[in-house]
Amino acid sequence: MLNFTTGALPTRERAEEYSRVLAKYYTALEPDRIVAAEIRENEVLNASSIGFDMGKLSCSVHRCNSPLHRYSMRRCSVQTGYSLQYIKEGPLTIVSDDNELHVQPGDLVFIRPLRILEYHAPAGGSKTIGVHIPLRALKPITYGREIAVDQVFPGNAGIGACVAALIETIVNCSSQLTSSDRLALQISLSEAMVQLGTSAMGPSVRADVLQNLKAIATASLEDPELAPVEVAKSAGVSLRTLHRAFQESGQTFAAWVSEQRLERCHMELTDRNCLRRSITEVAFRWGFSELSTFDRNFRRRYGVSPREVRPATQIQG
Repeated sequence: MLNFTTGALPTRERAEEYSRVLAKYYTALEPDRIVAAEIRENEVLNASSIGFDMGKLSCSVHRCNSPLHRYSMRRCSVQTGYSLQYIKEGPLTIVSDDNELHVQPGDLVFIRPLRILEYHAPAGGSKTIGVHIPLRALKPITYGREIAVDQVFPGNAGIGACVAALIETIVNCSSQLTSSDRLALQISLSEAMVQLGTSAMGPSVRADVLQNLKAIATASLEDPELAPVEVAKSAGVSLRTLHRAFQESGQTFAAWVSEQRLERCHMELTDRNCLRRSITEVAFRWGFSELSTFDRNFRRRYGVSPREVRPATQIQG
């Protein structure tokens, strides 16, 4: 915890001492980067910051009465992830290397690692809650989508309101949470943050991920051992991502696979060029390991038995 005031320091030492204390504090939270803060030298600055971990997430609550808060950060050799800023008090103008954002209390915005980051606030200062999510926690749940950085999300409606409420509740209850509580909440908060950050990117990327999963599964429809975990692995996504992608399309992975296999069986059974193949051969060829299961699912889908759809000159299976 950081609780700092420059009130007792000579004017000329205030900015330097605050920069030193804040840099030490944030470097302890995020060892991969060094922070140097700048304030207006003649101000009596009061600042507080509380940091805690939520599994792989790093959370911090920062309050500062300075109208100008400027950070200089040493960029890491690799991108470390994203920081979601929940604005509690402001308004704020957040100035980065290449952008300027105007945010109000209640807003949420994703910030990427930058060399320069400035917070411009009214005379009363600002209060923000930051949640840093590393890339290793992002990759399994993004569906291949990109987080919409530097875009302001309202925290009073829809998924934004849910994320804001979850963050605030976690902060208020942090001292009462067990390690297992934090792990469970890390999963929920990470997924909610990703849903928020990717909601502005539209459905096209999600559709591409689903299309890729279907293409991989289609190539193995004949394999009775076809399993979602192997399809997800081949697509480079998590099993959870696979199931969610299919659920968002309106059906489960298992239902889609069964539907595809039945369609191929129906095509062969109604094709006069395939009359030499028995019903059993067709069913087994397309991944059905039990004839009774195949017959039941076929009747449910087409309203007739597999035998009834074969042309009149059929060879019985």
